[in-house]
Amino acid sequence: MSKNTSWFVLCATVCCLLWSSILLTACGSQAPEVRGKNTPHTIARDNIEEKHATPTPDTPLQAQATTPTPTPTQKPAGAAGGPTNIPATGSGAAPYGSPPGLTALEQQLTQQLFNQINSDRAARGLYAYQWNTTLAGGARLHSWNMFHCGFSHTCPDGLDQCQRIANEGFAGYSDCGENIGEAGPSSPPWTNVYAVHMSMVNEPPTGWHRIHLFSTTLHRIGIGVYVDPSGWVWFTEDMVS
Repeated sequence: MSKNTSWFVLCATVCCLLWSSILLTACGSQAPEVRGKNTPHTIARDNIEEKHATPTPDTPLQAQATTPTPTPTQKPAGAAGGPTNIPATGSGAAPYGSPPGLTALEQQLTQQLFNQINSDRAARGLYAYQWNTTLAGGARLHSWNMFHCGFSHTCPDGLDQCQRIANEGFAGYSDCGENIGEAGPSSPPWTNVYAVHMSMVNEPPTGWHRIHLFSTTLHRIGIGVYVDPSGWVWFTEDMVS
């Protein structure tokens, strides 16, 4: 091998090593983003509701993760008052058995959500939703089921939310809706529940959570809350005309 050839091979080798070093450094500096489970989140409703009265563009199922910051001076709505006839469960599929009895915290969070929703509606000049124990029982059962089979409107048996509501004794409704939420542990627990609620309120006008919360075709509501052993708050809000 000639001297010139050896010099060329040496230069090429050094260049390759330098290029490899640059590539490895670039890859190593871009670690994948990981979202911890403490992020409160909500999920939009299924297409199945598109056939009902409230108009909206046809959108697929959408999941959204949010980390809204509650207003520091926000006082928990409904710390006292709100519905007291809150059932622990309702009719419907219960493959994991009946949910446990309501704790004082679950009852308080239910009252807070109900009062907050009607407070938000009043601020927009809307009538108050009427509390319905049948819807509330079904909502609590759904929150309990979701803890076992996943965060979904169709858990546990594949029935969509409007069919579940109809089966509870509301066949023939003109409109129905369901919001579901899951809030990570916080102190007090209302902090993250309120954050998830506000993420629904602050959706664009076409967001289904917002449409349900400020509907003029829905009139009755039931809310079911289950706080799991890890402190996560699962809640379901069922509405019907």
